[in-house]
Amino acid sequence: MTLRTRTFNTIALLFILLAVVLIFSIPFTSCSKEGKKDGNENHCPVIAASAVPQAVKDSFAAHYPSMTVNTWFQKDSVGYCAYFIQPVNQKKLAEFSVSGLFIAEEIDIDHDGNFEDSTGNSNPKVPGVCECEIPEEN
Repeated sequence: MTLRTRTFNTIALLFILLAVVLIFSIPFTSCSKEGKKDGNENHCPVIAASAVPQAVKDSFAAHYPSMTVNTWFQKDSVGYCAYFIQPVNQKKLAEFSVSGLFIAEEIDIDHDGNFEDSTGNSNPKVPGVCECEIPEEN
């Protein structure tokens, strides 16, 4: 074999190895770009209703009479989120301050678990504050 043939074979082998590495690494990198599969998201913890301040529960009841909260979340030290389902399976998140002040409502418009606020914008992420994320079983 000539030096030229060996060099060509070595380069071809390197390209094949690079292609194999890229093909196998694509599924792992693409998952991190999809909302719920992103390992970098800071999800708020689910808490028991008994851990939610009465002022927050009262504010929820005033804003959503006859609705029942499916899941409560503690949004770090800034407040609480209530996940509930209105008739016709409309999933919503309502956010309240620690003192019970209503902050915002988000609606699962396209039924994929990605919520938009009442103005139609995706919830802006505040650095250092967890995001309320609906558990998959709901």
